[in-house]
Amino acid sequence: MIYVPKSIQGRTGYLVMVDRFCRVGEPPEKMEGRKIKEWKDSIPDWQPDDDGEYRNRYFYGGNLKGITSKIDYFDKLGVDLVFLSPISRTNSYHHYDVHDQRIIDPYIGDWNDFSLLAQKLHRRNKLLGVDLVFNHRAADSEFFQRALAGEKEYKEWFMWDEKGAPIFWYDFRDMPQCDKMNLAYQEFCCEEARTYVRKGADVIRLDLGENFPREFMLKIGAAVREINPNVVIVNEMWNFALFKENPQIYDNQANSVMNYPLGDAILRWVRYGNYLHFNACIANLAKYPMQVHDVLLNYLSTHDTPRERTMLAGEAMVEDPYSGFIWDIEKWWRTSTTFPTYEFRRWEYEHDSVLEPNVDKLHKQAVLIQYLMKGVPVIFYGSEIGMCGYKDPFPRKPYPWGEEDLELLSYYNGAGLMRSKNKDILATGDQYAAANSDVLEIVRRSANGIIVGLVNRSDHDVPINANYPDAREIFSLEGSNKQNLRPYGAYVCRF
Repeated sequence: MIYVPKSIQGRTGYLVMVDRFCRVGEPPEKMEGRKIKEWKDSIPDWQPDDDGEYRNRYFYGGNLKGITSKIDYFDKLGVDLVFLSPISRTNSYHHYDVHDQRIIDPYIGDWNDFSLLAQKLHRRNKLLGVDLVFNHRAADSEFFQRALAGEKEYKEWFMWDEKGAPIFWYDFRDMPQCDKMNLAYQEFCCEEARTYVRKGADVIRLDLGENFPREFMLKIGAAVREINPNVVIVNEMWNFALFKENPQIYDNQANSVMNYPLGDAILRWVRYGNYLHFNACIANLAKYPMQVHDVLLNYLSTHDTPRERTMLAGEAMVEDPYSGFIWDIEKWWRTSTTFPTYEFRRWEYEHDSVLEPNVDKLHKQAVLIQYLMKGVPVIFYGSEIGMCGYKDPFPRKPYPWGEEDLELLSYYNGAGLMRSKNKDILATGDQYAAANSDVLEIVRRSANGIIVGLVNRSDHDVPINANYPDAREIFSLEGSNKQNLRPYGAYVCRF
């Protein structure tokens, strides 16, 4: 029997990069190898260390207590699913170079802080999601160091080439790859996952999970559901699941995946009018199992892509779908076998805030589409107040509390309220979605009614006939109404 994770249907998510979201208390004490930055110093340390390495060891001190202090903020946004980036103790601020994930980084907090956050979210009918990393471990972790020392048990946790040298994920020398078929390693990972579920996690996102073997995926799911039968497993997946040798969503390995293709299609349509790409994306998603559609995680941006505002108005984005996703901007710098990291980051720094005047209108349209589509929309922290930035480290700036774009925040709050009030249709309703070069139409239908959304990306009026019997307006942009879509406008009605 295929498990249907009803617990996240109809929810609106929010992805927090913990070190960068909010800090409660004094700045953390200095630790060897870590730099503490002032919260208002938002310019990333984009240049290499003195020895030419990019170590990502500068911290702002965002913590679990800070996230707990913002539950009222999540309420206003309509957010009822909060995702955390990795929180285990490592030497980098992002914590994807994992050691033992049962140990929380002291800058972030402790298990009491984690449990309190989970409890307070649950009291408001919100879920807590965590990000676990099993594909690799840190090169300076105890496990890998013991493997290098020749300890057989730990050496078998890792992957080695024919010459006996460690294999690194994408050749990142600080992230040696692990053997996900090793039974001892599988059990250790399962115990890490159990730890989070025991403390209150409801959703587990598996970093690079799209590459995990079936046996490993099933073992993780079985381990956590012994504690909580309703735990949802979500895999990082960059392309369509049906393109993968092991799609994972067809036999309960993963309940959901990150829906990057939809985010790409929305952004490309809003910016370039690429309706053929959008319609093709919808056709591919239609091949997913029905129970997966309502729980796909729909992002416009994440910590691994530029911010959506940058993708909607910044330079160097990839317009042609045959050349990669819209955010695959590194291609312009790939002129040799060695990637010119310094030159790329310098360009990002120099172009960080170059945005067109109508970016607010484009941004609002993209968000409305994201909120109306099947699945669970997920906001990347700060998107709701206009944060911008190209790729790592520029989309990972600290949230500028007290300096928000309040008009955009109000828009997100309104869109979240619209979504919450119409959850009876948007959570599980059937979907029709199609676009031409100017107008995108979304129809959601359930036993409770029908929602029709129309979005106009052009700079001219588009006459429409949305005068359905008993229809009432539930959202609009730029003064649009049931007879006319204004330039960069939208109209949403329910009947």
